[in-house]
Amino acid sequence: MNTLLKTGMIYMLCLVGMMPALAQTAGSDDRFNAAWTDSRLTLTYRLAEPDTVGCDYAVCSMPCLVTTQGDTIALGTVMFRGKRNRQYVARQRHFNTMQPAMGGELPTGTDTLLTATFTREAFPQLWSGKPLTLYACREKEGCCNVQPLNTATLGTTRYVVPFVPLIRDVADNTGKAGELQRDNPVLRHISEYVPYDNTRVLRKEKGALYVHFPLDKAVLHHDFRSNAPTLDKIVSITRDILADSTSSVKIIQIIGLASVEGTVKRNLWLGEHRAQALKQYIQQHVAAPDSLFECVNGGEAWAELRDQVNDLQFDGRDQLLQIIDSEPDADRRERRMKQLNGGKAYAYLKDNVLRDQRNSGYLRIYYDYVPDHAAATINRASQLLREQRYADALDMLQPVKQDPRAQNALGVALYMTGQKAAARSCFERAAAQGNEEARKNLEGISKHDDL
Repeated sequence: MNTLLKTGMIYMLCLVGMMPALAQTAGSDDRFNAAWTDSRLTLTYRLAEPDTVGCDYAVCSMPCLVTTQGDTIALGTVMFRGKRNRQYVARQRHFNTMQPAMGGELPTGTDTLLTATFTREAFPQLWSGKPLTLYACREKEGCCNVQPLNTATLGTTRYVVPFVPLIRDVADNTGKAGELQRDNPVLRHISEYVPYDNTRVLRKEKGALYVHFPLDKAVLHHDFRSNAPTLDKIVSITRDILADSTSSVKIIQIIGLASVEGTVKRNLWLGEHRAQALKQYIQQHVAAPDSLFECVNGGEAWAELRDQVNDLQFDGRDQLLQIIDSEPDADRRERRMKQLNGGKAYAYLKDNVLRDQRNSGYLRIYYDYVPDHAAATINRASQLLREQRYADALDMLQPVKQDPRAQNALGVALYMTGQKAAARSCFERAAAQGNEEARKNLEGISKHDDL
């Protein structure tokens, strides 16, 4: 056997506790065990010699770890001595005619458990993924001769890149409101509530709903312009959330607006009564108390008008913007706009802009939901898993282990603490619920365990 590497190893009587998922071993009974991490290999092996070799003889057992490339790492020597051989050696050493023992010495018929540790830094070739074999090379020695004995194979092992299961945070159970919000941006969580002020450009706020009124009217008609689908959606969303025990409507914000046509006094009246008209319509179809509503009189929609004019291109646009920005009196501002360019610019506004501003303005529904403590626990445990605090994560998951959303995280914690069968069951349950990470984890552990 070509010896390329020799090293003196420290024998230990205790094993380094490692994850069994990181090693593959083969051996007979308890003679051999290998525990791998990404940076350390710990071999535990048992040497023994029967007393049938004869009491006059000794067996020299020399364990060696051998790679498939032929590299050999010698792990020291253990001498097993028969009874008369021990007496002979003791007498020779007493008279200084024999060197002291260089390794361990034991009586034949006994065994010893030894441990050797290798680091990846010192022995990188052991982490190649190719098989390693631990042999015990044996020689029988008498007083005058040395006789080779059969080499004993103690076991084989190889490094397998550890499989790390996938983990992902779970979504909070946001109730019916959270479910509806995905397709209805008119809904906002109460934490996003913003009170109204007249500088807001409502038409550019995502998801707002509008209903429209005839010119100079505050009566709401279901079949006027595009009101029907909008009103039906408002009623449906509000009814669904109010009926759900896990979420609740907190504020229905309605901002009544009027176009700038007519006097400020009249338009303030329209803004207030249009907001009330929408509120009353909702209450006619849903049992929503007054306390849920925030009705705001936005009056004349000057911020909306200016923003829309700014986005258009037409004759007199810049002059209109200058009038809007510089004239402080709203009634005088409208008269000046009507007079601009012989009334042509204002006529363009009436045909293309002002008709859309005769509405109740903006409606936004703010909701809240019952806190999802289980999701918070699962996600905290998932963070512990990412930090490789597997036992802590497993303890944290116990109170929520029946929650379907916890099954993948629970499977990861079980797998990484060596409980493979229980982990597989958790992954199977999660995969059956459509959890993609769990499905991939099942595939991963099946492939890894087959290596």
